[in-house]
Amino acid sequence: MQKQTQIYGFKKFQLIFILALMSSLAPLSTDMYLPALSHVQQSFKTDSFLTQLSLASFFIAFAFGQLIYGPLSDIFGRKKPVLVGIAIFILSSFFCVIIDNIFGFIAFRFFEALGGCAGVVIARAIVNDLFEIKEAAGIFSLMMVFSSLAPMLSPTFGGILLQYFSWESIFITLFLLGILLFLMILFGLKESAPILVYKKFSHKETLKNYKIVLKDKFFLVYIFSAAFALCAMFAYITGSSFIFTQFFALSEQKFAILFGINALGFVIFANINARLVQKFDSQSILSKALVIMFISTLILFVSAFLKPNFWIFEGSLFISIAMLGFIAPNTTTLAMARFKEQSGTASAVLGASQFALAGVISFSVGAFHANTPLILAAVMCVCVLIANGIYFIFKRI
Repeated sequence: MQKQTQIYGFKKFQLIFILALMSSLAPLSTDMYLPALSHVQQSFKTDSFLTQLSLASFFIAFAFGQLIYGPLSDIFGRKKPVLVGIAIFILSSFFCVIIDNIFGFIAFRFFEALGGCAGVVIARAIVNDLFEIKEAAGIFSLMMVFSSLAPMLSPTFGGILLQYFSWESIFITLFLLGILLFLMILFGLKESAPILVYKKFSHKETLKNYKIVLKDKFFLVYIFSAAFALCAMFAYITGSSFIFTQFFALSEQKFAILFGINALGFVIFANINARLVQKFDSQSILSKALVIMFISTLILFVSAFLKPNFWIFEGSLFISIAMLGFIAPNTTTLAMARFKEQSGTASAVLGASQFALAGVISFSVGAFHANTPLILAAVMCVCVLIANGIYFIFKRI
């Protein structure tokens, strides 16, 4: 197995950049698409529920697919499974451009996520293969700084594309990005899996690995506290477009800029976290961030309940999303560090739990037309309260 001391300077930067792009491609498919929701709705002559279902189906496939790629990467190595996944993403993005009905579009969005999620799950496993816990915490934070530029810039870029082209241009862009990433992985990424002879796929071995991972109480505490905290963000992603453009009457371009500003908070705090973990314990940082995130979502809820004020609402959202810059990398590091031999499987469980819950939240926000500040704030506040409960109660048992 490679050690952290073997990767320096430009090679380390190149590795982080490729892993960040692997982690970003599928989220890009959501964030760049957000400003186009109303255009897609009009184009297919459908309602907001089916339009938002194209987001929910993406999250569900994202969760399901990780359960496939994780164990496969423990058996066949990291490189081959991720190349297959990116190829599926490329084909699905192409068919999203040419499909002519909303149900087919939803189906190809599902397969787009099913392919794109390979990059996310395997990127985490590669970091766990190559780095020890303190270094891994910094690497995960730096990856998230790079990959968070995707949600920061992609809605703005999506908005610019919509000014000059149709919504299909977004998926043409994703198609081209998929090809670029495929080539970068093919020629720029070395195999990192800690095995010398690849084994044949075995259902027994896969189930055994899942049992080992799922029996670890602390691993489950880390992943589910993170999952519920991230659910708050996914509720925001699903509902924010309609709330800011319809309730607060922002233009698509202004919403795209606002969405980017909120993502900037995540980038800043993830970058701060990369430095803090070299001096402070990850658990200490994590516990404080969870509490602050709950306070900010509580303020968000009170503000929405009394009388929605744009600046208080936006300020609370900014702090809530920013705290994930501490929560996401530290929970990922602490959870993944418990498993070196089953990195892919552990990464699959971590990602699947997060995006399965995200799919439920996204579906609920769309199905119940929860596109008002009060309902969004309530959903976010409850999610973060559950995250705090899981971490502070079950970690002590």
